[in-house]
Formats: sequence, C-alpha cells, structure tokens
Amino acid sequence: MRRTAAVFAGAAALSAAFTLQAAAAPAQITAPNARAAAEVDSLGRLQRQKNVIDSYRPFTGVYCVIVDPSAGIDLPSALILANGGVGTDSVQILREPTQSCGNRRDAITVVPVKDGRQTDAEFTIAVL
Repeated sequence: MRRTAAVFAGAAALSAAFTLQAAAAPAQITAPNARAAAEVDSLGRLQRQKNVIDSYRPFTGVYCVIVDPSAGIDLPSALILANGGVGTDSVQILREPTQSCGNRRDAITVVPVKDGRQTDAEFTIAVL
C-alpha cells in the first residue's frame, strides 16, 4: 500500500510540474466592431485575439495570422487594418493565400516594414 501511495504521489507531482509549464491561452480582445483581431509579438506569438486561432513567424519579418474558419470571414473581400509596433514605418498585409503561410485560405500574411525592408516587430491586426 505504501509503495502504491508513493507512486501516485510521484505521478501527481510530475503532472503538476507539467501543468504549471503549459502555455496559457491568449487573452480575448474586446473588439465589438471587428470580426477578427489579434495582437502578435515580434516572435510571432499570439498575445490577444478575437476569432484568431494561431500566429507564427515562418521567416524573419514575415508573420502568419490564422483566422478561425468557423468565423465565416471571406478574407479576400474583408477590410484588414494593421498597425506596427515600435521600430516600424508601415505594415503590409496580404489577404490572399501565400506560400509563406502554406497557401492557407484562412491565413493573413503580415510583413512589418522599417526603412523599406521587412523586419521583426510586434503588430496588431483587425478584420472588419
């Protein structure tokens, strides 16, 4: 009985350690007029979102924001606004599928620009 209890105690401690290391889900954005929105850090990690299921950086200065397909948003016809963080002059948005984002129809390709060149930077995006 003691041995079984020790095994269960060890398993519980190990489980707790993995649970504490799990990444927290991105917070929700309150954006009543946006159909989708996201805040993404310079490493491509999704910080806050509305109807966005993922974001990542496949290459330096190129980001993919994946809109939840269940939101029913037709990206090619949507108005998409973006704002770059510190160190950017502008942000380019590509709403058609791109090779950089695996030709996904639910992906928005985002390219922050500084001095005419793509750069790693945080950004916000809204799909209206």
